[in-house]
Amino acid sequence: MHKSQLLYDPLPIARMGIRKETEEIVIGHDYSCFANMLEEYISFGAVDICMPKSAPEILSMDEMPSLLKNRIKIFNDDDEIEAMRRVLHGLRREFEVIITDEDQRLKFKKDTSKEIIRNINYIHSVVKKLAIGFNHGIQIDVNPDPSIQSLRYLREITKDSQTRIVLAQLEALMGLYEGVGFQAPTPPKDTPPLEIISVFDRLINDKTYLEYSDSVAQLADPSRRDNAMIHIRDLERGVRSLSFVSAGWNYAAKVIKAWSGVPVPESGAISSIIQGRSLPAFVDLQAARENAVSMWKKTDLVDSPLGRDGKSLVEGEVLWIPPLSSMEIYSTDNKPFSSFGKVSDLLEALEKAQEHLEKQDDSNV
Repeated sequence: MHKSQLLYDPLPIARMGIRKETEEIVIGHDYSCFANMLEEYISFGAVDICMPKSAPEILSMDEMPSLLKNRIKIFNDDDEIEAMRRVLHGLRREFEVIITDEDQRLKFKKDTSKEIIRNINYIHSVVKKLAIGFNHGIQIDVNPDPSIQSLRYLREITKDSQTRIVLAQLEALMGLYEGVGFQAPTPPKDTPPLEIISVFDRLINDKTYLEYSDSVAQLADPSRRDNAMIHIRDLERGVRSLSFVSAGWNYAAKVIKAWSGVPVPESGAISSIIQGRSLPAFVDLQAARENAVSMWKKTDLVDSPLGRDGKSLVEGEVLWIPPLSSMEIYSTDNKPFSSFGKVSDLLEALEKAQEHLEKQDDSNV
């Protein structure tokens, strides 16, 4: 039996609060936002959430809620990093980009335009994910359309003929994918994060869900796709009827990007990431990220962030600053991001928190 595996998409967000007794500022990582993304992982039948060894989140694994941490599968991505470095070596050389050995971060010349920086960073991420998908059989968070746009942009501005060949072959590879739609089980939008984690933990030990996961995994293979679609329709209803799944669960239309079955063209320049393996499936998690953050932004001053044990992040009474409306998140569609938001919004939130604390002090007199 196959199992659907998804590449980990980090979404812990720094959260700021104020201790009511001392008014000191406290900060911690809030995993409740990522928990909201788990509904998307469930929809795609994920059994394992795979995290590369090089991911910086490895250092904060102990901060994750235990039920979530137990579902993370760590794998060695040294080969994929080397493949990324080798395939895009010419691109970096032409634009005088240095890649660090410690964290694979790209360093650009001071006069490099933001557009070039964004696209080169993005394509390095895409190529590494492709290599991971080929080598480990993992569904990866890649959207072919913006990837093709970025590849074309870089191909137009590069002068090196070999680099243009590499970028053209990567674009041809992306063009082999087509959308495959199916109905997937999904929990109600207002499901508490800890409940989603708990349900996910029980699903991965359930026979019906494991069969559903197997069918979703087989969508990547054109020869098995029709039979997999038939099984998914039956199994999706079976998952929603499980005793530990709430009555509010419904189904939603999902699309996975899978190999169309067209033969893979000769790709000598990028052979190090293909090597005759089957093409990995693409899952676009951008909508899931945006939905998760949208739900998380509705958190008010009373709700506490989700810590490593699924309980309050900080002991004692803490007034948590609500998520700022100007906060943005990382986008796989090659867009910039910010973390907390704008300074003006943060100052306004702190002023409101101060007023809230003063009103509480007055009421206690």
